[in-house]
Amino acid sequence: MRVLVVDDDEEDYLILRDLLADYPQGRFEMSWVGTLAEGAEALRAGLHDVYLVDYQLGPDNGMELVRQAVAEQSAHRPVIMLTGQGNPDVDREALAAGASDYLVKGNIDAEKLARALRYAAERARQMQQIEDGKRRYRLLFELNPFPTWVYDARTLRIVAANDAMVDSYGYSREELQSMSVLDIRDPAEAGRLEAFLADWGDRSGNAGVWRHRRKDGSPLWMDINTHSVEIDGERCRMVIGHDITAHRAAQEKLLLLERAVESSMNGIIIADAQAPDMPVIYVNPAFEELTGYPGDEVLGRNCRFLQGEDTNQPELEILRRSLREASDCNVILRNYQRGGDLFWNHLFISPVRDESGTVTHFVGIQNDLTERRQVEAELAYAANHDPVTGLPRYPILETALAGLLHDEGTVVSLLFIDLDRFHTVNETMGHVIGDEALRIVANRMCGVLGGPGYLSRFAGDEFVALVPGLPRQEVLDVARRLREAVAQPIEGDGWSLFLTASIGIARSPEHGDSGTDLLRRAEAAMTRAKRMGRDEACEFSAVQMQELEDRLVLGARLREAAGRGELQLHYQPQLDARTRRITGFEALLRWNSPELGSVPPGRFIPIAESLGLMPELGLWVLDEACRQLRAWRDQGREGFTVAVNFSAHQLQRPDVVQRVQEALGKHGVPGSMLEIELTESSLMENVDRVQVRLAELKALGVSLSLDDFGTGYSSLAYLKQFSLDKLKIDRSFVTDLPGDGADVAIARTIVAVGHELHMVVAAEGVETAEQADFLREIGCDELQGYHFGRPAPASEVEARFPRD
Repeated sequence: MRVLVVDDDEEDYLILRDLLADYPQGRFEMSWVGTLAEGAEALRAGLHDVYLVDYQLGPDNGMELVRQAVAEQSAHRPVIMLTGQGNPDVDREALAAGASDYLVKGNIDAEKLARALRYAAERARQMQQIEDGKRRYRLLFELNPFPTWVYDARTLRIVAANDAMVDSYGYSREELQSMSVLDIRDPAEAGRLEAFLADWGDRSGNAGVWRHRRKDGSPLWMDINTHSVEIDGERCRMVIGHDITAHRAAQEKLLLLERAVESSMNGIIIADAQAPDMPVIYVNPAFEELTGYPGDEVLGRNCRFLQGEDTNQPELEILRRSLREASDCNVILRNYQRGGDLFWNHLFISPVRDESGTVTHFVGIQNDLTERRQVEAELAYAANHDPVTGLPRYPILETALAGLLHDEGTVVSLLFIDLDRFHTVNETMGHVIGDEALRIVANRMCGVLGGPGYLSRFAGDEFVALVPGLPRQEVLDVARRLREAVAQPIEGDGWSLFLTASIGIARSPEHGDSGTDLLRRAEAAMTRAKRMGRDEACEFSAVQMQELEDRLVLGARLREAAGRGELQLHYQPQLDARTRRITGFEALLRWNSPELGSVPPGRFIPIAESLGLMPELGLWVLDEACRQLRAWRDQGREGFTVAVNFSAHQLQRPDVVQRVQEALGKHGVPGSMLEIELTESSLMENVDRVQVRLAELKALGVSLSLDDFGTGYSSLAYLKQFSLDKLKIDRSFVTDLPGDGADVAIARTIVAVGHELHMVVAAEGVETAEQADFLREIGCDELQGYHFGRPAPASEVEARFPRD
């Protein structure tokens, strides 16, 4: 044992050394320093096992060395205080300062000294072991990667917490050590914690999984192990928590996914990519519902059994390639249920890879497309078939026609069939009866042709039939039998009617080698059949070919006429029947072509109607008439109206009122100066819509007149529904006045009806003074015709009426 004596009297040191020199029970290696400073330096060096320090070191007090040993945490370097004489106060002070023992110099023998040294050394060793144990404990506690804390078993206050706990819970160490274990648990766990504390006692072990709360309020799931410990005489518990929040979340997510898969409306299949033939290892309930196969009949099988013998589907090769290449794919397959019923299946396949990238499984998601396919088929049928007659629409027949024309040597006849005056059926008997009549007629014609595949509904009351491979005479016979079938009486519940058909015929290759040519020429032949008196069949001819070509040329030039400045308005005066003063003009369209000369309206108007140009021409007329009205107003000429004609197509346009308003506003013309002439047929198309249109036009101040009254339907029931201002007696009832009794009666009736309905009545086509006088006598209000002036340009008619 190495002993250092710190004493300012070397003699005292020598006495102590000699006492132990011959001591038989132990070897003591004694050394000496004489000052406090030397003792302090030796103490810091730590080369001795025990230090004997004199209480009085010259001017210094040896007690300072004791305090230094304690301050420098050198308890394992024991200090024994030496005093010159026994003094209880010094002894108590030495022990209180941390000395291991004290000895009185005059009262020391070898045995007492050796015993004191051994005791001090042994106590220092024990204290060192305790300190080492505490240090190891602190290291284990602080460096434990799991959140660890100690709480007082009585007060539940946290007395220690390691860094892992600080990191996991988000509190500082100081905050944690001011908290109770109740503060970190989830409020929902309060009852469980109280029961646990009451029941657990001093036991140690796993206490289960607990839900705690971080400082930010987020949940923290802890798998808890707890141990009973004693610290400074107090019963405590040390807790080690294993944070399983992420694991718990993963478990919950897995459970949610499992529930989602189990409750999914889509069939889900999982196949083992590592096993031979990729057997199915899982199917969800929706798969069983969709296919009719219970899971135990599917597991272990390759899912190709769903296709049965239907293995030549093009998209199956896409699926096989995707499985070979381990890639995603989407395919639509025909599959078969356990009972053999077909179902359409949209299948999405995706590979599942492990951490190394190896494909371990394939997941397939099935979506039943059967109902959708049925709906698509129904929509496709509806898109390609007429809903009234069930016949294919013309594009279907056109496709078949193209195929027939492609076959060299095949003669194809195309028949264009129009039901004569069928519009009167809808207008007088209603669309319900009209549709029933169309169905009956279509069935009859199919019977003549041998099947609905040869007949299509083209539009409205028009049909197109294909007759392939028959010579001319037999085709004419087919047309005759079609007309006879249509002409049979059509009867329903409480109603009956009779119809006729006009049919145009065109044949390939004589009349054209394309479907478009044959259709156009068959339609031209049908128009000729109507001109021949209706209920006729007419073949396309060379004369019609020339007429058709002329119409095409004329139509092409007419499209450009307005832009080239070739159109002009002529104005025919309208006069008061009594005063013969001009009340207005009718604006009439004229076309002066540099190539064709002056083209009469009777020639270009029908072409414009057939080509759908009337709305465009009507807008031009409206704009030009308003422009001329403005010019006349600027010249001081007012107090009259200008009438423009509106076609049926123009009246049905949804923007017709807006266009009239724009034309009036553009030229600054009041609506009261504009009159719109309408035909009876234009009023009969969609009566409810027409009523709305007329009311909106009247709101602009525009006056409305009914042209050619008496030549169309002349239905008083319809007439009273419309807000009309004027009736115009057609020229056909004026020509033979006053000599023809029937025309006289008609003229008188129209005047009476017009006046009863508070309308102005005008007559057109007045060419003689006798006609004018008679019309004035029966009460006609206005007159128009060659007797008063032919239509002429604005510059020529201006002289007829003065400036105001």
